[in-house]
Amino acid sequence: MIPIEINKFFSEGFSKTLLFKGRPGTGKTTFVFEILIELCPDGNCIYISPRIDKSSSYGRFPWIEGDFNSNEEFFEMLDARVRMVQGAFDEKPLIVIDSIDALSIATTDSSNWLENKFKLERMLIDFGNKTNADILMVTEQTDLTSLDYLVDGVISLEISQISERDIRKVHIHKLRGVGLSQSKYLFTLQDGRFSSFGPFAVAYPKETVVCEPIKDPIRSKISTGTADFDNILGGGYQKGSFNLFEITSGVGDSFYSLLLPTFINHLNLGRGLLSMPSEGTSVETEKSMIEPFCGEDRFKNKFVGFEIREMNGRIPAYVEPLTGNISKDMDSILSVKRELIIQSSGAPILDYVGLDTMEYNYGVEDIGRTIGMLASRTKITQNVVLAVAKHGQKITESVAHMATTHWKFENIDKTLVMYGIVPKTGLYVVEMDFEQGFPHVTLSPVK
Repeated sequence: MIPIEINKFFSEGFSKTLLFKGRPGTGKTTFVFEILIELCPDGNCIYISPRIDKSSSYGRFPWIEGDFNSNEEFFEMLDARVRMVQGAFDEKPLIVIDSIDALSIATTDSSNWLENKFKLERMLIDFGNKTNADILMVTEQTDLTSLDYLVDGVISLEISQISERDIRKVHIHKLRGVGLSQSKYLFTLQDGRFSSFGPFAVAYPKETVVCEPIKDPIRSKISTGTADFDNILGGGYQKGSFNLFEITSGVGDSFYSLLLPTFINHLNLGRGLLSMPSEGTSVETEKSMIEPFCGEDRFKNKFVGFEIREMNGRIPAYVEPLTGNISKDMDSILSVKRELIIQSSGAPILDYVGLDTMEYNYGVEDIGRTIGMLASRTKITQNVVLAVAKHGQKITESVAHMATTHWKFENIDKTLVMYGIVPKTGLYVVEMDFEQGFPHVTLSPVK
């Protein structure tokens, strides 16, 4: 999938010129072929690359042309090809030059290729205007040149790093006549295909479905409710594990999309779920997000939410009120957990803990010892803890040392990304959809 702005750019009825920049290895040719696949599915494209062997895998594309020794030969070939495409298709042709640097070297003496490149660029723009053809010129020169001002659009591919992990971005510098919803998109070259990622978004369905749960892939682990995450973890969360999710600034509550399928799957397997929600989320909010996908009976029988409540108010059966006294509250939580384990016939209990809520209610010093005890006790049971630490929390560093696994969420150009610190993994883009009436999460590696 290419950014929607590029589709809009080339959808105009008149000729457009696009300059496409990127250093070697950034994925320019892969991106170009994705543009051809999406914009020219019927073949109204002309792909020109002096440097690609027609017998290579690119040869499956019938629009590849080459073999020319001068500017005159090149434009004779191009003119003939454009006439043929225009005679066969109603749509205007798209001409891709990959790359303008290689074309210039192929059509002139190598010592004069830069001067010839300057001529070719302007001749191509003029040719596109006269024939009403779109022109896409690829270059490995990333500096600003006079050509940037002459073309209608400029985009570039960039590779940078976050926490020693490579990230790939499309940077849209300008697209004349197209409004930009954003100027940068994260992308991947997974499986040899270019795919960009838009902003993270969730739209709950009008009609919900109670889905068939995913069974534990292996006896020593519990499923995360997301097949991709199960695969990354080698079968799911280890029984007796303490799993930390670190949320950086700008992520907001979007991290919850990865946890929601776990909660739903656990309840649909008939197991108990205890929750002390993060700040900004109430137990009632969790009920509204979870119950439609597991049913009222499963939710009320197997879910218990903890939050500080006035004891004289009306309290739902699925809420266990807390007082703000850490000793009393931890005793209350342990008591509820024991009872739920008995009700569940010893099946693993899932503990969700918002560390920001604990830090706010009890203070950093007290919760350090409490979390340490929770982690130690969990590791000698079949239960699993999912703890969430928000940006700026003082407790995060000390809790990280207790964690069986440690994951971090980032917002990169409006895209939700996660990666493992323990175990160390690459970047994964998190996406959620409700196409089948229940939450389905995919984790796409950024490669």
